[in-house]
Parts: sequence; structure tokens; C-alpha cells
Amino acid sequence: MLQAAATVTLESRRRPGATHSERQQTAQGKEPPKLTAKNTKLLFALRPFSLIVAIATCSLGILLAWSAGPVSVGVSAAVLLAGLLLQAGVNLINDHADIERLSIVGAERRAIERNARIGVAAIALACAIGVWLVTLRGWPLLLLGAVGVLGLWGYASEPINLKSRGLGLPAVFLLTGVLMVCGAYYTVRGAMSVDVIAWSVPFSAFAALLLLANELRDFELDRRDGHATLSARLGHARAAQLYALVAASVALSTVALALAFGRPLVVLAVLPLGLLPLNLLGRPAQERTQLARQTGRCYAAFTAVFLVSLGVSLP
Repeated sequence: MLQAAATVTLESRRRPGATHSERQQTAQGKEPPKLTAKNTKLLFALRPFSLIVAIATCSLGILLAWSAGPVSVGVSAAVLLAGLLLQAGVNLINDHADIERLSIVGAERRAIERNARIGVAAIALACAIGVWLVTLRGWPLLLLGAVGVLGLWGYASEPINLKSRGLGLPAVFLLTGVLMVCGAYYTVRGAMSVDVIAWSVPFSAFAALLLLANELRDFELDRRDGHATLSARLGHARAAQLYALVAASVALSTVALALAFGRPLVVLAVLPLGLLPLNLLGRPAQERTQLARQTGRCYAAFTAVFLVSLGVSLP
């Protein structure tokens, strides 16, 4: 439930397989090319690269739980598996709403419907794992799951619709970062620690950066379609400045945690931040096509270095 909320908040509003040039054609009132069989293949719809969000947040929570004392390997594996299944499931059903909106027919429609069925099965399996975990940890875990579901519903649904109110970034910070890491920790450990909230901050800020990268990439299209995202409200120049500030907060919070908890090796996680595509922020729309993708790659590198350096420095 928690990971489903995280996934939806980080998914862009693109139709499946649309390139940036096609989205620009749409923004200019031109009819973009129809979906192809390649776009609707299971692996494409699964969006494997996006699974790094589930791996990162669940792994951090699990790693911190293990550092506090003996825990169950089975429960740890179940937490990670449930997170991956939920994110994969939401990815697979994400394109189903486009069937009617884009008048998709034939083989492409059947492929999307097949993907959606597999996605529902994945979500059902993840929920079954979740029910078992709730029997182990009780109502606090159920409460965390309920918060995740409410966040999923309120992010893009009326009457709350946090995204349209320009509150997408703080929602993602909490849902994809703090809530996910703390949920994984509590499920594995059976208790909560304030330190875990502190350790979740860099990942929470990076999750917000991923969403901001999507908003900046699609800035012109969002403005044209009336999507009142935070970037659309601020304007491109200020949103680009915010991107740089959030990136700086990831670096500063990482260094602060390394010093505060006596884990100097964690400072190494700052190095991959040099891969952030800051040079693309002020470019025209056609040149910002790789902004979100490159930010995602940086997130993956940051996650790997952070978790490894933290893991080897823990007692």
C-alpha cells in the first residue's frame, strides 16, 4: 500500500511509450503517433528502472533494522518482495486508463489489458503478504498502510488532489521517503526509532527531486493542459532554482547524517550527485528530454553508494 502511493506520485502523465517529441506535438495541437506493439510489451510496461525506488527505500529501512539487532530474514525478504510487487503492479495497470482516452484498439489494447491483469495479480499478492505482516506487527502497521492508501488517493484525486494544489513535492517527500523507510523498518524490527526518520531525509529529498525533474521536463505541456503543478505555479526559472536547492539539500543532509552518526563513509554518497543534469535546467524544451532519465540514473547511483557505505560502517 505504501509503495503504491510512492509509485503513482512519481509516474508522469505521459501515455505509454510517448517520446518527448510526441508530447511536444501534442502540446502544439498535432496528433501524435499511435501506440505500437513495442510500447505495450510487458517489459516496457513494467518500467524496470522505476523499481529502484522500492529497492532503495525498503533496503534502507531493512538495513537500519538489521543494524539494531537480530531480525527475521523471512520478514525482511517479504517486505522487499511486497514493495517490488506493488510498484510493478501499479506500473502495469498505469496505462489501462489510456485505452478509452486514446481510443486504443487491436493488439495494443489486448496487450495493455493483459498487462493490467498481471498488475492486479501482483498487487493482490503484495496485499496478501501485507496481511500476513499485519498479523505479525498489529494495528500500527495497518495504520501506516492506511496512510499510504490515503496518500495514493489524495495525490491526484478530487476533492483533495494535492498535485493540482502544488503540493506534489511535499507529498512525495513523505510518501516515497519517510513513510516507506519507516514502514520497512517498523515491519522488520517491530519498533520505531527517531533515528530512522533522520536517515530517510536524503532519500525523501531525492524522491522530490525525481518528481521535480518530471515536472520541469513536461513544463510546457503541463502549462498547456492546465496542470497546476508546483513547477507550473512557480514558473520555469524558479522551478529550476528549486531543483538545484533540493539537490543541495540531498548533499547537505547526507553529510550531516554521516557526521552526526559517526559514519564518515556515507559522505561518499555525495559523489554521484555530480551526475545530476544541472546543465539541462535552462535549456529549451526539446533539450530537456533527458532531464528525468538522468536524474533517475543519479538516484540509482546515489542509492548504491549510500547503502553500501552505510552497510559497511554499521556495527
